[in-house]
Amino acid sequence: MDFAQARHNMVEQQIRPWDVLEFELLDVLSEIPREHFVLPEHQAVAYADQALPLANGHAMPEPRIVAKMIQALNIKKTDRILEIGTGSGYQTAVLQHIYGNNVYSIERIFELHQLAKKQLRSVGASLVRLAYDDGYVGLPVEAPFDRIIVTAAAPELPLALLQQLAIGGRMVLPLEEANGVQYLWLIEKTPHGFHETCVQEANYVPLINEQDEEF
Repeated sequence: MDFAQARHNMVEQQIRPWDVLEFELLDVLSEIPREHFVLPEHQAVAYADQALPLANGHAMPEPRIVAKMIQALNIKKTDRILEIGTGSGYQTAVLQHIYGNNVYSIERIFELHQLAKKQLRSVGASLVRLAYDDGYVGLPVEAPFDRIIVTAAAPELPLALLQQLAIGGRMVLPLEEANGVQYLWLIEKTPHGFHETCVQEANYVPLINEQDEEF
């Protein structure tokens, strides 16, 4: 399979049509080998417009969702970024290739944490600060963060993450309504409170609170 051509097709046919037009982001998505981050049996569909399963019931979201979330954050080179849910490391690799060593990422599933470390090294993205911990509580010892990106859905905004967001910062995350429908939300923190914008529908695994199980 020609993975380079598949990456090109992914960008041109899936991501650009969703109004993801940030040039550097598109360039990196054209370069990162997504086939390295999926299970071996799914390499042939690594660039398909679909979520792909990972260990422990988790999944990689569609490439266009990854791109949409990153673009919504409007990240600057000097921003400190916290990712909740490393997964297999694909989105983490995209962030690190664009924004360097200001990326922190937390994963609560040990198998995925170990897999991400291996995969990130394989694509030259070893500068990410990875943590094996409860993403629900964030990373308070490194706070505040300018940008927070969450890859699991909660029924309401997690207070701990809001507290770790810097003034002027942005967080993007999926929230699940009582009827089970999920939407991606962009949260902007101002000196006077929070501004919330709905980005689009989503479909993520639940955000887990280690103390209360599913949040």
